[in-house]
Amino acid sequence: RDLHYPLRRQRQMCIRDRAQITKSGHVFVFHRETGHPLFHIQEKTFPPSDLKGEKAWPTQPIPTVIPPFARQSFNEEDVSKLSRQNHRNMKEKLMSVRSGGQFVPPSTAGTVIFPGFDGGGEWGGAAWDPEKEWLYVNANEMPWILTMIRSDEASTDGSATLGSTLYNRLCAVCHGLDRKGDIQKTYPTLQGIETKMNASQIVDQMSMGRGLMPSFGFLSEQEKNAIAAYLLGDHNKRASAQPETETEEKPVFLPSSKEPYSHTGYNRFLDSEGYPAIRPPWGTLNAIDLQHGRIAWQVTLGAFADLSARGTSPTGTENYGGPVVTAGGLVFIGATKDETLKAFDKDTGQLLWQAKLPAGGYATPAVYTVDGKPYVVIACGGGKMGTRSGDAYVAFTLPDRL
Repeated sequence: RDLHYPLRRQRQMCIRDRAQITKSGHVFVFHRETGHPLFHIQEKTFPPSDLKGEKAWPTQPIPTVIPPFARQSFNEEDVSKLSRQNHRNMKEKLMSVRSGGQFVPPSTAGTVIFPGFDGGGEWGGAAWDPEKEWLYVNANEMPWILTMIRSDEASTDGSATLGSTLYNRLCAVCHGLDRKGDIQKTYPTLQGIETKMNASQIVDQMSMGRGLMPSFGFLSEQEKNAIAAYLLGDHNKRASAQPETETEEKPVFLPSSKEPYSHTGYNRFLDSEGYPAIRPPWGTLNAIDLQHGRIAWQVTLGAFADLSARGTSPTGTENYGGPVVTAGGLVFIGATKDETLKAFDKDTGQLLWQAKLPAGGYATPAVYTVDGKPYVVIACGGGKMGTRSGDAYVAFTLPDRL
């Protein structure tokens, strides 16, 4: 049937009107005027924290009617079996950390975060069909491991310099205590930075921010110079930007100095080939019937070409950017690591059409008409999950009638 559906008009709901999706993979539905929940919510008890000084809230609200649209736990039987060696290694790693499902507190032993820091419903949002009263939402199922570390033990080189202290508290959560970044290169390595940047350039980037890195303008020049000196390997350099003629040092502000813990970074739980440690699906598209409180259908979203070449069924991929649903019966979504725009049958979830994009469409598409002719357009910025960057908007339409 290709794209031969009339689009007519885009159907998309602002989820704050009535339904709320969460990173944990739950859907909460409320009356938009009174706030009364339309499906029962239960307060369930979860484990306490064993971190010194931390007191976790004893319960969390959990919907009891609409099933979660993402898996809620990662157990031994869920370990991926793409290869025997990887399966054995990942199983051993899983057994060495905590993995008890949702809302297990962080720990110094390491705690599995699942469906992940970017799991469940993501920032792309959901699409709403008022005729069917169905909500369409894509989901990630990517395990991460969060490992806490005491702030007074965080230095990797035994130094207690201002630069290392600030780096461990502010920078290591992305770039890692070892400064190697992450495996997918979302956060770049800082090892060897002395061959690429000087102290002034590092300070400027901390001041202005760049890409995913926010500005650290709240730091003093002394503190930014201290971090630069630490990254450039000059641990003995006096961590001060004050003129030598100034004899009285100003008090040093240590951000988060009262926080007893930091962590070792945002670390995806991946196998040696870079695939998620959990068995597929790793990305899904879901249709949720809000009239009857059920999941109408769920399909994998995205595929890895190299796995498909090895005979593995589509696994789904990590995905960023939401769907749109049309009155003509289609759900359009980009979002996936395979850099395609796809169209699904809104009633069945059948994949009807897909097209390769010049870069990842990590954005929510828009649907519109010009002189009665339908179009769907998506921003192709790419640049996430180690994929190439782009700067194009790509629009698709139906061929002119003969």
